[in-house]
Amino acid sequence: MNPEDFREEIEKERQWREDEIAFLDKVQRSLERKEDRERIRRAIVCILYAHVEGFVYFIFSHYIDGINRQNLTCARVRPAIAAAAFHREFIALKDSKKKNPFFRKRLPDENHLHGLSRQIEFIENIAGFYDHPISISDDFINTEGNIGPETLEKLLFQIGLEYQDVEDIRRKLYRLLNVRNDIAHGKRKEGIKDKDYEDFRRCFRKVIDSISNKIITAYREKEFLTTDETTTASMGDPPLALRENA
Repeated sequence: MNPEDFREEIEKERQWREDEIAFLDKVQRSLERKEDRERIRRAIVCILYAHVEGFVYFIFSHYIDGINRQNLTCARVRPAIAAAAFHREFIALKDSKKKNPFFRKRLPDENHLHGLSRQIEFIENIAGFYDHPISISDDFINTEGNIGPETLEKLLFQIGLEYQDVEDIRRKLYRLLNVRNDIAHGKRKEGIKDKDYEDFRRCFRKVIDSISNKIITAYREKEFLTTDETTTASMGDPPLALRENA
């Protein structure tokens, strides 16, 4: 998938979500009574958060899918991406229910022995580590049901991108998440005032803008590759804007 197609898929996903929010906003503005507008905004705030969570899951999964299509091996990618390719193997390594076939019945409770067996099997399977194809499983991306700043940092860390610069959205996203949770759990029953409502809408746009820019740039600049690979790719593949203006 080339960078332009990658970006277009993100724009499509973003557009339908923004269109739905715009429609709901139009509906609430059409209500005559202030109390009714504030009341319906409770539902809109929950939907705003749902779209943030859905978009974050989509864009990180989209990034992983784009990498999977590159036909890469572990030798060519950054450590985080190589580790992601072994996601299921690492899970199996820690699975205490997976026991050595020979000792399963003879020594079923020898945890150290069965752990060692899993480690040996893991080492045997990664003998060709550098030639291992990059095919990251669908279950690698997990938003854990709550998209807060820490979840974004975790997801960025997992795919080898800069994860310490989400301060521009931290406070706003915390507030949106907390208000959504309070509404969903019945702790907040009052309506949403004008100023708060506009703040939540701006938060929705800010989070999507920030994450979109990070992921689109990372894919365009091939930040999933090792430093040497990234430099080579950049030298041989000029930025899209330069190619279009050539």
